[in-house]
Amino acid sequence: IDQVGPGDTITLQDGFWTNQQISFTGVGTADRPITLRAQTPGQVILNGSSSLNISGDYLVADGLNFSGGALGEGDHVVEFRGDLGEATNSRLTNSAITDYNPNDINTRYFWVSLYGQNNRVDHNSFSNQNHSGVTVTVWRNSNDPDFHLIDNNYFADRPEGNSNGWESIRVGTSDYSLSDSFTTVESNLFERTDGEIEIISNKSGSNIFRNNTFRESSGTLTLRHGDNNVVEGNYFIGEGKDGSGGVRIIGENQTVVNNYFEGLDGRADGAISISAGVPNPELYEHFLVRNAVIAHNTIVNVNGASITFDQGLGSRDRTLLAENITIANNLISSTLDPLFEGAEGSGWVWEGNIAFGESLGPKAGDSGITVVDPQLVLGADGIFRLDAGSAAIDAGSGDYSSFVAGVDIEGQLRDGQYDIGADEFSTETVTRGALVANNIGHYWAAGNGGSSPSLCSDGCLSVLATDFTSTLDPNGDGDTFTVETASDALGGETLIAPAGNRADASDQDAVVTYNLDFADTGTYTVYVRARGFDGGTNSIYVPSDFGVNPAVNETLSNDGVYRWEKLEVTFDVNSGDIGDSLEFSIGKRERGADFNAFVFHLDDSLSDSELDSLFS
Repeated sequence: IDQVGPGDTITLQDGFWTNQQISFTGVGTADRPITLRAQTPGQVILNGSSSLNISGDYLVADGLNFSGGALGEGDHVVEFRGDLGEATNSRLTNSAITDYNPNDINTRYFWVSLYGQNNRVDHNSFSNQNHSGVTVTVWRNSNDPDFHLIDNNYFADRPEGNSNGWESIRVGTSDYSLSDSFTTVESNLFERTDGEIEIISNKSGSNIFRNNTFRESSGTLTLRHGDNNVVEGNYFIGEGKDGSGGVRIIGENQTVVNNYFEGLDGRADGAISISAGVPNPELYEHFLVRNAVIAHNTIVNVNGASITFDQGLGSRDRTLLAENITIANNLISSTLDPLFEGAEGSGWVWEGNIAFGESLGPKAGDSGITVVDPQLVLGADGIFRLDAGSAAIDAGSGDYSSFVAGVDIEGQLRDGQYDIGADEFSTETVTRGALVANNIGHYWAAGNGGSSPSLCSDGCLSVLATDFTSTLDPNGDGDTFTVETASDALGGETLIAPAGNRADASDQDAVVTYNLDFADTGTYTVYVRARGFDGGTNSIYVPSDFGVNPAVNETLSNDGVYRWEKLEVTFDVNSGDIGDSLEFSIGKRERGADFNAFVFHLDDSLSDSELDSLFS
């Protein structure tokens, strides 16, 4: 580790690493990070008291598997600080922490602790944590912003704890809660995370919680401290679980839009729970809710109020009612309890809401609520959406485009007069939805909670070079690509360009073709994994489109190391192409060039490790 520099990779040998305290330090750059990775993702198993410190700039830890170990009081399994101070621009990806538990559940330590700035925790799986201590924590030691990203992780099977401090994610503490973190928590899946009432505990300002899914989990996303936070595009699916809940709102200028709540038990008295406040509160107390916008949400069949106005009123000195609250264009359909409860403070605005199926409680007769059956239909994915004849279509009031950014919960465009609720009735392509366990978390192994067998379930096609349709000899000189074994090739085999002089593009000396069947339309980026060994073997020809001869020079490495190259040209797949095979081809330019794999993907910013993982 002391010898690494920008662009270097440290590979950990497969096997069990017991009682290892790894200090990963170094200074990389944005385009040449330093990587610490498993030889085979998931096969470097860290146990005992093993831990990892990430300290420096532009560092990536990839493919690690912490399993069956335990630490001591106050420790951290993965900590973004160490000998070089707090980490910046660094990343934990494609890794897992499972069953890392002490004998005593009261031994409190933390699984992933984020310090520094601009760090990322993504595509990891965290499961079966049964002791005190937060799973992923953003630690704030000052009022400085953090700019962290926590995304595409799988959190599962967190049993109910015996006190506070059993959150899955916490962003900040009360000490610095009146300053802004600017952390984003998005596209994570939470299943059976029952540790405490706060599955996510927000304790700072200007954070974004979007496109996450909560399933069968006893708890809520709680805006406990801090102002100016956004809760957008999330799914809260209780499946009738005792204690399942939605969003708790505390503080000023909070935005809750485009969310879906269904089958919840009513934790904190409502699917959306607005708290009562404390006069002149200390940092650890409940601040007054003021200037919140609650718009374009869908609430279906919740056991408790759909929206509660004064949660906790009268307890712990909480005597203040929320002020200047906007409740607009929400769709509520429930037959289980009164749809609203509590008392409002001053300055509330109600407009464009639909509520149906049960008593409106204190909102009976309010002109901002229409009582009409919204005609919801249950989709094959278990989500209720608008039927074609719904009264919610084009019925929204006011202009909330600045809050919902012109799209609905599924990423479909909202046009004209917006529909009421989280879903816009649309024939546009759905670009996101409720997450499930087989398309989230680490990539490398099926059957480990949130693992996914491949990134390529949607918007992707990955192919080993040896899975060709044909090898051709267009100029009839007897030279063709050949298959050879290679220990460092994905799949263990690779294609080698034939010997001989450099070929002109017009000569078409040797060509290999692939017939590709796409399931999704869009503009695809192409990544090619290949290598050369010197200045005379480091290029191949690639095509500029489907069905054309490979005539574009692509330069490879010249040191015998495989490298992913992103082609400059992109490839469009249209609706008429679905169901038809499209031809893609690679041609010889220089002798001995080694071509191993390629990926078509709608994501144009995949890392080398993410691409490699598609072939695990």
